Amino acid sequence: MSYCINPNCRHPENLDTINFCQSCGSKLLIDERYRVLSVLGQGGFGKTFEVTDRDGTRKVLKVLINNDPLGVELFQREAHVLQRLKHPGLPKVEPDAYFTFKPNDTTNSLHCLVMEKIEGKNLQQWLENQNHQPIDSQLAIDWLTQLTEILNLVHNQNYFHRDIKPQNIMWRSNGKLALIDFGAVREFTETVQRTNGEVTRISSAGYTPLEQKNGKAEPRSDFFALGRTFVYLLTAQQPRILQEDPRSGKLIWRTLATQVSKPVADLVDDLMAHFPNGRPKDTQVLLQRLAKMVDRPSTSTILKTSTFTLGWKPALIGIGVAGAIAASAFAIQNFSKTGVDKLLTYQSSTHQFKIKYPEKWEKQESQNTLISDVVVFLAPKKNSADSFQEQITVSIEDLPKPMSLDEYNQSSINSIKTNFNDVKILEENSKTFANNRGHTVIFDTQDGQKATQIMQTWTLMNNKAYVLTYTAEKSEYSEYIKTAEAMMNSLEIN
Repeated sequence: MSYCINPNCRHPENLDTINFCQSCGSKLLIDERYRVLSVLGQGGFGKTFEVTDRDGTRKVLKVLINNDPLGVELFQREAHVLQRLKHPGLPKVEPDAYFTFKPNDTTNSLHCLVMEKIEGKNLQQWLENQNHQPIDSQLAIDWLTQLTEILNLVHNQNYFHRDIKPQNIMWRSNGKLALIDFGAVREFTETVQRTNGEVTRISSAGYTPLEQKNGKAEPRSDFFALGRTFVYLLTAQQPRILQEDPRSGKLIWRTLATQVSKPVADLVDDLMAHFPNGRPKDTQVLLQRLAKMVDRPSTSTILKTSTFTLGWKPALIGIGVAGAIAASAFAIQNFSKTGVDKLLTYQSSTHQFKIKYPEKWEKQESQNTLISDVVVFLAPKKNSADSFQEQITVSIEDLPKPMSLDEYNQSSINSIKTNFNDVKILEENSKTFANNRGHTVIFDTQDGQKATQIMQTWTLMNNKAYVLTYTAEKSEYSEYIKTAEAMMNSLEIN
């Protein structure tokens, strides 16, 4: 199909073998090279179309329908900025990508801008596709870092975006993000030079800071919108419907995101500070804070979620074995930090998974009527008087019926509270395993006369629950936690 972009055309759909619209007579080959395939969307100022270039490359065509002076100014600014800025997280715009097109039987020319078509979904569509399941802290740190690196380039070129929100962030299939819709972008110097101190007001409900609503936007206004965007991603709730603390003015959102680690939640709140001076000073400061979170031991960034337990001995009952966890290179790096020199690989051909473990740990394989193919790794005894060996258990359980992860979480928490003595839940965290949603729970319990601390992690794949459990005396829990986390991160499911 070849689509006519004349806003007054009554029948814009045409065959792709003709060069003039059969309804209004306008050219169908835009700028002598682009053929319009379909409408992608429409906003207040114009429409976006998917087009094909002469070489068959699919691109996006933005057409300004309303020639209001402000609209033309914003449109031209977007073209200028994107032509100057080069980054994988921004749509590519060629030097000749801005032009005007005059449809047939009209006195007004249409302002047009062609740019790279970024394949994927925007983050609102992405979250909807995930059944509105909020993201975890690990993914939040990754995405915040990606977006801050993009903003670092934009701000360093003396621009700021002014319209960051989930709909203007694209998720590519490789997991990388791109920032789009620079129609509201503003140059620093222009903001400063305005004699009345005001800047054109651009506003998106729930994402726009007060200073921007008042016409006094500045670069840190982008940080506010970025923080609100992550409130949406971490809670699956639109910020505009959430309550604010009447005394501090802070958005009340943390109770809806119990999976989020405190460092991440604190950073999001700082991004949304009421006054710009309360937000991070610039993108470099923000990147430094994010880098520190990546360097933290993973216990500080575990997301709060739920757990599951079935028993082998209530203290061991399986934890979602980090279904299909990250690459072995990452695990080796983490093992080396714990002082483990040599690693062995345990592989189950029957259940098609493998996991690395320290050479000095004892491996025991067992069968259980509730959990199949239980493998227990026992830490070496410290001395002859050591009566409690820390242990890590890998379990695979066939689910009795198809169930969602949320249903499994609830069942697991109930099982923990039933099967363990004097349970005190310390943390419940969401966990991403090999692109699979999973969960971690840390809790205290009593094993005879000994106070123990347990971490369980799991994920669901192929109607099975993959569970990993780390059990230790409470006083010794921290000694092997890095080993437990590294083993979890080394597990691969084929």
